[in-house]
Amino acid sequence: MIRVYYILLKDTVLLSKKDYIHWRTIQTEFYDTYIASLGPWTQEELISYLEADFKNNENWPFTKMAIKCFFESDDLVLYS
Repeated sequence: MIRVYYILLKDTVLLSKKDYIHWRTIQTEFYDTYIASLGPWTQEELISYLEADFKNNENWPFTKMAIKCFFESDDLVLYS
């Protein structure tokens, strides 16, 4: 099952399929722009979070289609 991290940086938001051991590992990777990270989440969990957090799909950092395509791809990172 594919799981992703939802990572908030100062200048962007990204999804990552990398297998991080701890949130501090993410913080170290993005040391100069890291704000927060959530996950790892399945596609359904991520969409549920975005629906609850943003309410309006137009404000999401990623479209549902972009999320679906990312989960189906071999890409490791998706930037907003």
